[in-house]
Amino acid sequence: MSVRSSRRWAALPAAALLALTVTSCSGDDPEPEEETAGSSAAPAAPATVPLEAEGLPEGAAVGVVVSLASAGDSGAQWNEAAEGAEVAAYRLGLGGTPVDVVAADDRGTIDGAAQAVRDLADQGVAGIVVASSGPHVSGAVDAAVETGVPLLMPYAPNPSLPDGAPVWLTGPSQTTITDELTRAIGAAGVSKPVLVDAGGGELPTLAPAAQRALAVTAPVSAADRLSTEIARLADAAEVDSVVVTGPAARQAVMVRALQGSAVSLPVFLSPDALSPVLARDLVEADGSLSSEMVTVGEEASDVAALSPGATGESLSAYFAAVRAAAADPAVEDFFDGEPFATIAGSADTRSHDAVVALARAAAAAGSTEPGAVADALGGLRLGRGDGLTGSGLDFTSQRALPADQVVALQATSQDPGVRPVSGSAPAPRLFWFAVPRG
Repeated sequence: MSVRSSRRWAALPAAALLALTVTSCSGDDPEPEEETAGSSAAPAAPATVPLEAEGLPEGAAVGVVVSLASAGDSGAQWNEAAEGAEVAAYRLGLGGTPVDVVAADDRGTIDGAAQAVRDLADQGVAGIVVASSGPHVSGAVDAAVETGVPLLMPYAPNPSLPDGAPVWLTGPSQTTITDELTRAIGAAGVSKPVLVDAGGGELPTLAPAAQRALAVTAPVSAADRLSTEIARLADAAEVDSVVVTGPAARQAVMVRALQGSAVSLPVFLSPDALSPVLARDLVEADGSLSSEMVTVGEEASDVAALSPGATGESLSAYFAAVRAAAADPAVEDFFDGEPFATIAGSADTRSHDAVVALARAAAAAGSTEPGAVADALGGLRLGRGDGLTGSGLDFTSQRALPADQVVALQATSQDPGVRPVSGSAPAPRLFWFAVPRG
């Protein structure tokens, strides 16, 4: 099993820290923004790139489980997004409270996921971020129960969570995803969706006008035939929208097929669409990024960094850290030893926030012993003032992300320009912004 540990980041001189202070994009006096799950009622200080976790013991380490390969790419689609964990480690090191990030490959299997957790536990990590999704993550949950190591899951929406297990969802649950996606479909003014199950299953609260399946192993020609059928249904006014559930790679196949059949219906996607894989595969198949595509998730991405108030401020600090890490040749990716700059365009906030949460729990416990960290984590409510980029995580519930923080997100190919500029041709990307609620 491949394992890689990040370096520790030394604290910067005081002058350099001041230079990294980030203020709101809207000016010097942003309007206050309510914190829904912050750890303090006091107004938060302006967000800065360095993060200090006072009380974090020396030698603290956090594990990250990724899937270098997985069935249907459902887990592997998050590999690059998971590099946000390195950004968290970088920021904590700048703040003088360094943490190691140790990565392990679960091979996309139940046994591999369980073994990855056991191996990381043996290496003394305080907690683990499972940066994967798919049925195989159940092995990681079982191993967490066995070892007592706290497990955070930003990308897996529907694992079974045993009562009392040290396991928390820090991304949307499947129930929340289904409810919000169904609401988004209704808000868009369409009522006759065709559901294409491309490996993601049905949406229990959605009553589709038609339902079709696109097997994970089906050839592109199968998607082409299906899109032709959907075009016929649309012409007959039997359907007025398309919903695709499944891994981002399969979503890309289906969206490209719809484009090829000149189907101009709005397309709704399961949150797998937030993976960098969707845009990359769509462009590689000569598809367009300009289709009307909607998914659901937390508003904590590139576009939101330009918003006023606490949201923009915390995200601006995150992206300033991404740029700084990309400019530092000593910062590398998890496994390849490549400069962080090569994947800086994909590192996301969910893995970052999971590492920050584990660091905060270890600091609160004053220990890196997994049981103590899990106990401390179970009583925490963290917000932007604690270094999170999102609105907040409430660990008194195993579903730590409040359901009301999950919103409809619409895709755009317009780059907000908050990530580092690459010297080579940038990888294709989609950017997501919150759809205003009516």
